[in-house]
Amino acid sequence: MKRIICILVLLVPVCLCLNAQSAQQAHVFDVSFPHRVHLSYLLFLPAGYATQQETRWPLILYLHGGSLRGDDVEQLKTLGLPHKLESEPNFPFVVVSPQCPAGEIWTDVEAVDALLESVMHDYRIDGDRVYVTGHSMGGRGALYFAYRLPSRFAAVLALSPLSPITAWADKLARVPLWLFDGSTDSLAPVADAKELVQAVQKAGGHPRFDVLSGRDHFILDVYGRRDIYEWLLQQKR
Repeated sequence: MKRIICILVLLVPVCLCLNAQSAQQAHVFDVSFPHRVHLSYLLFLPAGYATQQETRWPLILYLHGGSLRGDDVEQLKTLGLPHKLESEPNFPFVVVSPQCPAGEIWTDVEAVDALLESVMHDYRIDGDRVYVTGHSMGGRGALYFAYRLPSRFAAVLALSPLSPITAWADKLARVPLWLFDGSTDSLAPVADAKELVQAVQKAGGHPRFDVLSGRDHFILDVYGRRDIYEWLLQQKR
């Protein structure tokens, strides 16, 4: 009996460690080309990645909002898509979630594109199904990255984007686009997103635009909707 108790005591810490292990692992991307790039990021691989050797997976680039800037990448797991991934090991996308340095916004397109290239080189990624999404500062970043790299992304999902620029419309018209905004959002007013949507339509695009009645800026629960991922998977570059 004492031997059995000892074995159980030894097993309990092991089990606790396994349960505590996150589905997302922290990494650092550190290169020079032509400027120094030092980005911390989370990488999520679906539970089936290791066993489905012939599968090339779709990838989502997730850009967080301004409150999570800094040097603690683990904080990204508290909100948005990374938070969802902590409890969904079978989520059917590879997800890359970089952390924006303190005091900056999502403008270093070259750095993040190089990070994507690195992940796509090291993992089995379907290059025709690479998507970008974000909320608030990250929603603006998702639109800006798609504007700068319209041939990179198969679709854009932008939530509560801050101050989108209508001059981006011509290039955004080339990419499937879905925007969400809260009807009472005072930080990213509906009028701003509507103006961008109209500009994209005028440029020949067909964006989707959902205004969530009675909602403010904080609509991160949209990442819990199944239909947005079904829509993404329908889009190919």
